[in-house]
Amino acid sequence: MTAAPSPITRPSPFSSGRPKLQTVVRNLTDNGIVEFDFIYGDPDLSVELVLPIAAFREFCLENGCLVTAADPAASHAVLRLVKNGAALEPVGASQ
Repeated sequence: MTAAPSPITRPSPFSSGRPKLQTVVRNLTDNGIVEFDFIYGDPDLSVELVLPIAAFREFCLENGCLVTAADPAASHAVLRLVKNGAALEPVGASQ
């Protein structure tokens, strides 16, 4: 009988063989909800999600996600969203 591996010997979930994880922010609602696509490695393998800002930041940090904006013109707002926890304007707003 083989013993289960201890937490110390288990492979890291952030190993180099792990697929690239990415979030593509589609919108930030007026009430602080982030609408985004979560991509697991291949862009064809994605799911649409919605989370409050704080939960979105935690999700991205926990998963080591690359965070991008669906609209390149909104990239600076998405950067503020991730760094500060709040965007100063909706992500889809015109510049």
